[in-house]
Amino acid sequence: MSGNAKPKRRWVTVLLTVSLALNLLVVGVALGTVYRVKGGHHGKGPPGFAPTLYRALPKEERKALRSELSERHTKGAKMRSQDFAALEAALRAEPFDPEAVQARLQQQAQAMAELQSALQDKWLDRITAMTDAERQAYADRLQEVVERKAHGRKHKD
Repeated sequence: MSGNAKPKRRWVTVLLTVSLALNLLVVGVALGTVYRVKGGHHGKGPPGFAPTLYRALPKEERKALRSELSERHTKGAKMRSQDFAALEAALRAEPFDPEAVQARLQQQAQAMAELQSALQDKWLDRITAMTDAERQAYADRLQEVVERKAHGRKHKD
């Protein structure tokens, strides 16, 4: 062999691995969707907790909640753009530093946890401000949303 062989680029391997993982994720989602649509097991579990709590709110309450959190959402979108740029740089770094990638993943998980906490706080504020009758009506709507999802029916607004 010649001494002029090009050095292996580790970032190419990492990039190909990430690409393969994303492709497998897309295939898995597509197959899961086909399975559910073609007679898979509808209603095998309850719907997601946070989306269900949100969907059970009256339409005007959902709109107000979105409005209250819109600034946080905009800021989060800007931060995600920066995080993706930093992640790309970390993936391209030679030598590859898995700790830098892990730090980005942890930062993103923390941002999601903070957003979820803010949503829960706003939701609880709304529920706390309800009268007993309004809370009973909300509980009824929540039960309806859960049952619709458990039986494979779509949510109506």
